[in-house]
Amino acid sequence: MIVSGSASFIPCERPENRRGGDRVDAEFEITAQSENNFYRGLSENISVGGLFFETYAVHRLGERLTVRFTLPGTAAPIEATVEVRWLRPHNPASDTPPGIGVQFAALDADARRVIERFTGKRDPLFYDAD
Repeated sequence: MIVSGSASFIPCERPENRRGGDRVDAEFEITAQSENNFYRGLSENISVGGLFFETYAVHRLGERLTVRFTLPGTAAPIEATVEVRWLRPHNPASDTPPGIGVQFAALDADARRVIERFTGKRDPLFYDAD
């Protein structure tokens, strides 16, 4: 387990887990469905490689879900198959909500372009001070 600040993170140990793009903060509702369950959550961030969303539902590393969401300022909903790559469990000592980091496993070309445009038009998280 890796501890970062007051939140605990449980990463998947496979080397191919490296982030596939810069993430941007974005808040939008997500629905997720597994073989037997339906969940709702709220996103924290997104990149062309995947996203993080807050949920109290218990998931396992490697689990596949179908997610649906509409990015702010866009009209068409996106549906994708994702794989759970890391977990942030509930920690009563922290005000950081639990959730899961997922990687896009199946994303059509149109949805990828929408995410690329959305993440490209966002303000950067950090600025260089000259």
